[in-house]
Parts: sequence; structure tokens; C-alpha cells
Amino acid sequence: MLKSAEEVLPRAARECYKWLLCPVQEVTTDPKPTVEAFALTTTGGSLGAEIERVCLDNELVIQTWSAIHLRTLLQELYWEDGQRAASAFGFFEDTLRYLYLPRFKDWDVLHQAIRTGAASRDFFGTAYGQNGETFEGFQFGSGEVVFDDTLLLIEPAAAKTYEDAHQPPPEVPGAGGDATDTAGTTGTTIPPVQPLPEPELGPATTKPRAFHASAEVPAAMAKMRLVQIADEIVSALSSDPNASVRLVVEISAEFPEGASDTVKRAVSENARSLEFKNADWE
Repeated sequence: MLKSAEEVLPRAARECYKWLLCPVQEVTTDPKPTVEAFALTTTGGSLGAEIERVCLDNELVIQTWSAIHLRTLLQELYWEDGQRAASAFGFFEDTLRYLYLPRFKDWDVLHQAIRTGAASRDFFGTAYGQNGETFEGFQFGSGEVVFDDTLLLIEPAAAKTYEDAHQPPPEVPGAGGDATDTAGTTGTTIPPVQPLPEPELGPATTKPRAFHASAEVPAAMAKMRLVQIADEIVSALSSDPNASVRLVVEISAEFPEGASDTVKRAVSENARSLEFKNADWE
């Protein structure tokens, strides 16, 4: 009887979870969201894998997105009322809050759309902050984008206007005229070019013997930023076979109303399993 129950119970329980309910809000003016129901297959693989399949097949969760769609949403909702720049990280956070925005499988889906759009002059310009009328680190038509919480996406017409207004002044030719004049055209002879003296070699430059750095990582971007630090900083340091690289991760969290028992228990257990040297509550 026990063995039979152990075989029947999982199948019976699975039959209880055969619908995936998804809230939907098509536009910002909809008075309230609606709910769409999607049937789940109750036989076969795990429930989690089946939910993921239904989400991807019905585009409830997006794993590939176009820069055209990103530009369209920015034009409709963010580049308005004189505002010509929008925070990329702010847009991603909004997709986690509002039903009328797309649901991305992960942060990298938006990365790829921004990288594609930044390589063209048709979608948006980029910058890393705005000081008055000045965009820090402005780029337009370059795909070299660093993804952090300061990244701005600039409306393309505004980016073109800003680029034209900040073009370097044209070079003014020297007063001596064209250096290609010869004795047959100007009546003068160009003196031979004298070779430059050999530079004197100074003392050998002392090579740096240590590197230290710290960075504050937003909690919402922790996974992406830590992977980025490992790929772009730690791997570069470790490429030297003589280097000894040591990392120390420091976490600080404050709870004005006090941490719940659930959070405290989960964090303490995970800290022990990850072999943290220090994991204290105050």
C-alpha cells in the first residue's frame, strides 16, 4: 500500500497544477489587468521545466529582443516632455514592476538589444551620466557599451544634435602655406629635413607590484556585475602566471524594521553551506 501511494501521490498532485495564470496589461491606460490561462502538460518532465516551456512558447517571457522594440518603447514612454535620455537600468527595473512592459528571461536579453542598437545611429546614443547639458562619455554609433546603473539611452535625433554641437574645431593650416612648393613653382628651395636627435633613455620604470580595488555593486545587479568583474578584472589579473590573486566579498544589509525569521534562517544556512568565515547578525 505504501509503495502504491508513493507512486500515485505525485501524479495526483501534478494534476492539481495544470494551469499557468499570467496577468496581462496591454497598455498603460487599461483600468486593471486581465488574466490569461495556459494549459500545462501534466505528464513528462518536471513542473518547473513545463512552466518555462509554456512561457517561452507563448512569449510570456522574452529571451531575444530587438533594438527596434526598445527604441519604440522609449519613444512612447520615456523620451517625452522634453526628456531625451532614459536610464537603461531604470528601464530594466520597470520591466520587473509593470505588466505593460516586456518580461525578460534575464538582464542579458536587454544587454544584447542595447549592444545591437548602440552599434547603429538609428536607435539611440549612449552616455554614462548627464551634468547639465553635458553627457558624460557620450557615444553615437559605437557598439562598445559598458552596462552599469549610470548608462543612459539618448533619443537619436537629440544624439545627432548633441554630436554636431560638440564637433572639434577644424584644423587651421599653417601660415607658411603648402609645404609642397618647389623651386620650379615658387622660386624657393625647400631645405632638407634634419633628423631628430636620438632620445636619451632614462632610468628603467619600476613595475607595479600590487593591485587593490573596491566597488559598490547594486543588489539588483549583483549577479551580472559580479560575473562582469570576474570576466574583465579577475581573469585579466590571473592571466599572469606569477600573480597571486585573492578576493574578499563583503556584504552589508540593514533592516530598519528588523529582519524576519525566514530571511535570517535562510541567509544563515546558506552562509554556512558556502563556508563564509564571518556571517553575523546584530
